[in-house]
Amino acid sequence: MLAKTATLSLFIVAIVLCCFASELVPVSVERPPVEIAGGYSLGRSTLGGLKLYGKEYKCHDDPNATCYPTVVDQSVVRIGWDDNFILIERHPLDTVIFATPDATNPSWFIIVLSSSKIYDNLSHEKFAELIKTLEIPEIEMQDAMDVYN
Repeated sequence: MLAKTATLSLFIVAIVLCCFASELVPVSVERPPVEIAGGYSLGRSTLGGLKLYGKEYKCHDDPNATCYPTVVDQSVVRIGWDDNFILIERHPLDTVIFATPDATNPSWFIIVLSSSKIYDNLSHEKFAELIKTLEIPEIEMQDAMDVYN
């Protein structure tokens, strides 16, 4: 009976850590992010989906480490950029580890590099409207994982 209780306790701890670990401890990046444009980079935390990070900085708690502020949370699935704009299609993840991006609930982002203005969580209609309003030239959207790899 003691062995079953210990196994069950270990299983519960593992579930809690898997589901809530990103809330409890800092998440490290899998490898250095790939720079896209204007100091923004594409990367992913260990076992997570792709994110767009802002300009890197020295971590406050460990000056020897590099921190990356998250600008667009996981999972970035398509990305395009030029010298003035970054365009992103994001499919949210419902869990942190081993999740599949939810293609039924996409959102789009536009980052204006000259001002660091971020238009976030846009519907496809609003995204298309802003592309016209901001006079964004045609930018090819690429599979984000291809860019990252």
